[in-house]
Amino acid sequence: MSTAKIFRQGISTLLNSAIVDILAGVTDTEKALDLLKQNFTFTADEMAKNFQDGYGYALAAISSGLAAPENQQGFWQTLVQSNVNRELATGIEEDYLQPFALQQGLTAAELQTFRQTAAHQCQKVAKLTLFQGDNVVFSEAELATFVTSNGASSITDLVLEQIQADLDDRVVALLRYKELLGNALLFFLHEQLRKDERFKNTLAALQREGLMVDVREIKQIVQTSEAKLNQAVAAKKFGDVAQLGQQLEQLQQVESVTQSHYAQFLEFSQRFADWAPLVNVQLERVLTATEQMQEQLGGIKSDIEQIKSDTGGIKSDTKQIKGDTKQILALLEQLMARADLSPQVKPRDEFWRNTV
Repeated sequence: MSTAKIFRQGISTLLNSAIVDILAGVTDTEKALDLLKQNFTFTADEMAKNFQDGYGYALAAISSGLAAPENQQGFWQTLVQSNVNRELATGIEEDYLQPFALQQGLTAAELQTFRQTAAHQCQKVAKLTLFQGDNVVFSEAELATFVTSNGASSITDLVLEQIQADLDDRVVALLRYKELLGNALLFFLHEQLRKDERFKNTLAALQREGLMVDVREIKQIVQTSEAKLNQAVAAKKFGDVAQLGQQLEQLQQVESVTQSHYAQFLEFSQRFADWAPLVNVQLERVLTATEQMQEQLGGIKSDIEQIKSDTGGIKSDTKQIKGDTKQILALLEQLMARADLSPQVKPRDEFWRNTV
């Protein structure tokens, strides 16, 4: 499968295409496409680079997040000179790993093994090159797909189809859990694009033409629209009632689509906002730091295993000493029995000891 479908799904999500579709139905169905032709002038190659980096950052962050909180300190300090706060260190642990482990029925020992396996495999596949494109701007037909609703598809599944590597089935299940991989990729894609003037101008133009609303404020916008409609009805301004009623219906559709298409990603973006500084670091450095963290954790694991091995050896030596002691005592008892001696002190023994 080509990456075109992933491009469409990712870009249309960031442009809120389902909402544009609803609002364009009343304003101008061709207007959104015209605005993209004027402002969204990325080449396929540029967009592939953004997707590729977003993919790498996503898996590096997930791999880091799978490590125990105390082991993440060096990773973040090295890359962003920032101490690891609780939100940053426990996000993957609390929202994904622990609920997933509970769902899978993993024991504490199984979870520890899985944690290491998942972190290692995420770090490995983060280096794969999945996205490539030609150095040409998107065609009109391609741009149209970015502002046309195409349903709520799983970006995680689309990306996993592209990964030509053997992943543990349970690791795949974790990446699919609550759309972890897809939301992480979208998060870093958005963090890169929002700094680009072409993307910012596209969003501003869509909003200016009434083709986009702030989905984070949609509930408040709907409530305000309802209040205006009620006021118009009370004032018997029937000319305004029809228009306000139509606007309210649209906004209610937008609110519904926001919940079905975008709520999970919005929640993810708020939860993992502290990941954002990673995009200011070259991806190669991030991947190197992730690999170093895995090597350190591997070294710690080896040290623990060595300690266990040494402890086992000490236990074995102790058992051997105990065995030798028993043999010596048994031999002494035999010798004392032959000499008619007793381990108890007799009166004459006490006498001889005091007179010698």
